Amino acid sequence: MTLAKKTQLLFLMSFLTLSACDIPTVQQKQVLNSMVGKSEVDIVREFGVPSKSYQAQGHSFLAYIDNETQYSPGSIGMGYGWDSYGWGGGPGWGWGGGPGWGWGGGPGMGWSGGIPPTYYNTSCQTTFELVNDRVIGWTMRGNGC
Repeated sequence: MTLAKKTQLLFLMSFLTLSACDIPTVQQKQVLNSMVGKSEVDIVREFGVPSKSYQAQGHSFLAYIDNETQYSPGSIGMGYGWDSYGWGGGPGWGWGGGPGWGWGGGPGMGWSGGIPPTYYNTSCQTTFELVNDRVIGWTMRGNGC
């Protein structure tokens, strides 16, 4: 399997893992639904100062943004070959061993690139909508909800 194929497979597995989540969770729904009818002060007490806010035609929107970076360390690849240039063993000339010339011959083992480390950024924005200082609804958007 080529390095490009391994990287694509790792990305696909990460995406499927993240997409398997229930958006939002049952607990999140319960907490967010319990805020309907509450005041702006109640929202700030519960969730802290919003990341941003917006006013439009008598509606207030309080947005809370959660950004996360996930890291996958990757892996080191190993290989095994025959009659390849490398550091061999057994009798031979130069660095190698076994029948051959130059750097070696015979069976050998070595390191290859493996799968490189990857970073995946996710973001989730929870927004409360208020009219007359009362929450009338909420939304969640993003790939990290």
